[in-house]
Amino acid sequence: MKVKLFFFLFTTFPLFCFGQNIQWKVDTNKSSITYKGNHVLHSWEGINNKVYGLGVPDTELESLDKLAILIYVRDFDSNNSSRDAHALEILDAIKFPEIKFYSDKIKITNSKAYLYGSFDLHGVKINKELKADLKSKETTLELNGNFNIKPSDFKIKLPSFLSIKIDDLLEINYTIVLNK
Repeated sequence: MKVKLFFFLFTTFPLFCFGQNIQWKVDTNKSSITYKGNHVLHSWEGINNKVYGLGVPDTELESLDKLAILIYVRDFDSNNSSRDAHALEILDAIKFPEIKFYSDKIKITNSKAYLYGSFDLHGVKINKELKADLKSKETTLELNGNFNIKPSDFKIKLPSFLSIKIDDLLEINYTIVLNK
């Protein structure tokens, strides 16, 4: 009898201890982040298909409780290598190679998610609320949305073309797919 009790405790106790450490990993093959910039003479966009991160589900494993996203500045591609190289200089990618977003306060309402978190870009952290469309399936959770940022808020010096600076507003579109 003691052996059975010991075996039961030995096999079930770790489940109780570590059950709260479940994480959902970002699917880098299905996730992307795109930025859109504008200048008086032209507009452009760059895409980053190398999105890394983790989501922590709530205690019932039904919804998202926390989210951490990491991307590298070097992984954005605007289909113009000269523009991308200049962006690495402007963003000081050697000193600040990463862009991070972390949210530990997420509110889910029907098919919408409201993520309250902080961005870390160019060495500056700014709190921001994001709104996302939420698609929950049996094995995945998908967040889709967009928001705007001002590069000057992150102490980024705006580049200029023909002595005219780019607009101080970037539109960010994202698709984050988490594997449950």
